[in-house]
Amino acid sequence: MRIVWHPKPDIIAIVISMNNVPIRLTVERWLHIIEFHKELEGFRSEILLTIANPDILYSSPLGVTPNFAAVKVFDRLASFGLARNLVVHYREVSSLDGFILTAFVMSNDGLKRRFRLWRKLR
Repeated sequence: MRIVWHPKPDIIAIVISMNNVPIRLTVERWLHIIEFHKELEGFRSEILLTIANPDILYSSPLGVTPNFAAVKVFDRLASFGLARNLVVHYREVSSLDGFILTAFVMSNDGLKRRFRLWRKLR
């Protein structure tokens, strides 16, 4: 797994995306994730792993601010009564920097609906 836990106070970790871009998980974004998706509080490593090695990778449709949605299946989510798909949205600002926008769980049907206009890269 390509994750570096970061010593800076505002950055929790940096993970390398499929495009070899360092993606930051900042304290601010982590607090956003667990505020709106409390069920993910114990899934920080899984969020990072989803970017490093997604099962599915989508690119946003034209006309939308460019970003990616990485999806990975985790059986551990189901043991908490959640859907098994973890979705992590992130933006690659340049070839040297990016950041996580948000993360949430989603059903298979939800994935099909939400990403029907997105390009599937993987």
